[in-house]
Amino acid sequence: MAERDTMVSIQNLHKVFGRDIYVLRGIELEVKTGEVVVILGPSGSGKSTLLRCINFLEEPTAGTICVDDLTVRAGEKGRERNRRILEIRKKTGMCFQSFNLFPHMTALENIIEGPVTVLGQKPQEAIPYAEELLGWVGLSDKRDEYPARLSGGQQQRVAIARSLAMRPKVMLFDEPTSALDPELVGEVVDVMERLAREGMTIIAVTHEMHFARDVAQRVLIMDNGGWVEEGPPEEIFTNPQHERSRRFLAHIL
Repeated sequence: MAERDTMVSIQNLHKVFGRDIYVLRGIELEVKTGEVVVILGPSGSGKSTLLRCINFLEEPTAGTICVDDLTVRAGEKGRERNRRILEIRKKTGMCFQSFNLFPHMTALENIIEGPVTVLGQKPQEAIPYAEELLGWVGLSDKRDEYPARLSGGQQQRVAIARSLAMRPKVMLFDEPTSALDPELVGEVVDVMERLAREGMTIIAVTHEMHFARDVAQRVLIMDNGGWVEEGPPEEIFTNPQHERSRRFLAHIL
């Protein structure tokens, strides 16, 4: 079956916490299959909440989210909606700031956990692909290590492999290097770059400017729950159109 041209479509997305804390205000976003999109913006602008709404870790207040061929509207109820959300989660791998590995499981056990518990595979079915993924992120020799014995960069690479074990259609990265020591950042960014080269659809919240400049096809700047500016990285970084963008970029470039 042919790939869909649009992998992620978000329409009129709102998120309000409590009665009056408006975090997302009418977000519109289309991400093509194989596209790499980087989202920038100051702390508290709504970036992480947007990612968490895409796979329904946060329940949107209003709006529509479509991933691949699955559409869910905020406020819908029922078993069919829950089924579609589960399917969206299978199609969207997510990598967090904190690695969220299970501390009582080895690297290999962390990676096969999703395929075994969510997809119903037997461990012996899941292990060969998990070992392949460990090799892909450069950690074949850490197969039987527990997270406490891994560096931050190694833990994050295991977390990426764990997401890839579900064979997702899109990867969401929420500041995946912000908790790492500077010398470990490169090993995680290298894996992200390789994913991009191999055609993975990626939406990344990151301040790694090298990745945003050289890998992303599009950069969006968010502030106060909405888009300030979007365009190709060369335009955004060399000639931002909006004063809010210029002030933000002056702090990070």
